[in-house]
Amino acid sequence: MAGLIIIGSNPTANILRLACENIGLNKLAQIPNRYTPLVPATILPANISRVIVALTSEEKLRDLSIIPDRKMVRLGKSGYLISEIPLGKFYCDRYGANLFNISEANLQKLLFDQIQCDQANVLKGFNADEDVIAPTDPARQDEITRAKFSTYYAKLPFDKNITHINTTWIGQKQIAFQFSTEETQHIVFLIPSDENIDPNQWHHSIRDAAGSALIQKPNTPKSPFDLDVSLLRSAVRLGSAWYQESWLFPETIHAGIEDAWVLSRMLENYEEETNEALSNYTKYRLPRMNRFTRFTDNESSKLLNTGGAQRFAQHLRLAFSTRFIPEIFISSQDWIHGYDCLRGFR
Repeated sequence: MAGLIIIGSNPTANILRLACENIGLNKLAQIPNRYTPLVPATILPANISRVIVALTSEEKLRDLSIIPDRKMVRLGKSGYLISEIPLGKFYCDRYGANLFNISEANLQKLLFDQIQCDQANVLKGFNADEDVIAPTDPARQDEITRAKFSTYYAKLPFDKNITHINTTWIGQKQIAFQFSTEETQHIVFLIPSDENIDPNQWHHSIRDAAGSALIQKPNTPKSPFDLDVSLLRSAVRLGSAWYQESWLFPETIHAGIEDAWVLSRMLENYEEETNEALSNYTKYRLPRMNRFTRFTDNESSKLLNTGGAQRFAQHLRLAFSTRFIPEIFISSQDWIHGYDCLRGFR
């Protein structure tokens, strides 16, 4: 079996390390760097949480997180409730895994506690023609398409009455996501890149948060050594190293965890054929990552380019579908949450 060098300290890198330890990969090294998440908390849908549980334990994940019981969608300024979607037990029964709200610090603690082998950066004996190098950090800034939205983040006073409610606020060409972790309430605003956040655009319950929200700059860690991955024969990117994560589509934030599991299984299945392992990894992962990208682009276009009448019609359709025919709306999300890379990669 080929050796593996993992570059990065983010959750994707740590899951890849755990998954490779799980299959007994002996020649394994991790080159850590400073990981600073764009937002200090995250939402783990079933497609991600099932991988984390497989490599840690659900009990430990539950202890460090919150399982919301519903998701509300409200108009940004009036607060009018457009739709309410069940989570909690309903969600778990449908997808076979829970959706968790968790701080990035607790997620990293959970993963670090499971890592068993020595963290020493042992590169001795690494062969660039045979072994695999796996960057997990964001691509260089010149490789990333200019973002259409800026991300703002703020904390709100903790309110135990809404701890188990995740809320999406839809404004005019803007959107916000509000959710809670242990004793902390978070809100993430997505604002067009050519505009500034305007507190008056938002409901009074989140107006102060909008006024205090700070813009979050993407962190692109410098590689610990000068390396052009494209020149290496056995190199493969994971997570944000090959696609742009966006809070416009929160399910992409840690989608690289899916990548990590699939790559580890490909290295195991094709232990004597490294090139075949990497080829099949790309074959299985690229269509899903492209679908994530298309979905994010579509949501971005709808938010930026939809006028008043069209926007009202969208809200009306969402309200009608979630209240009267919720199965149709929920099933439209199955390709995201129901994806199970533990069972297969298609």
